[in-house]
Amino acid sequence: MDAERDELAISPDEIAERRRTRSEPTEKTVFRVAGLYGFSPGSLPFPISRTETIDSGPISISMDPESDSMTNLGIIDYENCYLRVRYSGHMIFPGIHELVTSGKHDLSLLGPVRATATDECIVEPDLSGWRALGTLDFLPGSIWAGAAGG
Repeated sequence: MDAERDELAISPDEIAERRRTRSEPTEKTVFRVAGLYGFSPGSLPFPISRTETIDSGPISISMDPESDSMTNLGIIDYENCYLRVRYSGHMIFPGIHELVTSGKHDLSLLGPVRATATDECIVEPDLSGWRALGTLDFLPGSIWAGAAGG
């Protein structure tokens, strides 16, 4: 019994060494984006070629059900008031339905537009909100796949 207790005992020097080598606490938190939903009741010009646009109609955005769990992640750095998040969504535009049913374009355009967004944000010091700047990468199979920004 004493031999077992001696094996489990930790000396004060070992405790001090573990405290010295222990990593410092961080003000960063990793999080998962578990849900995404947005709706824009207004309409936007929706480019279908270099010269043509249609009215999008109300836009509905939700989490892309085909995205994997490693896509929808973020990290917030409280000390530096900085947030970076990446998430996948899909968007549905009623204007595309009207365009396709007019017979001018392929029915494959009716699928949702899929994209991955990466946002870098400056967080307000009181943590009440943030200003996001980011990129949007359209995924294969989307109407805008391969599109390049201006």
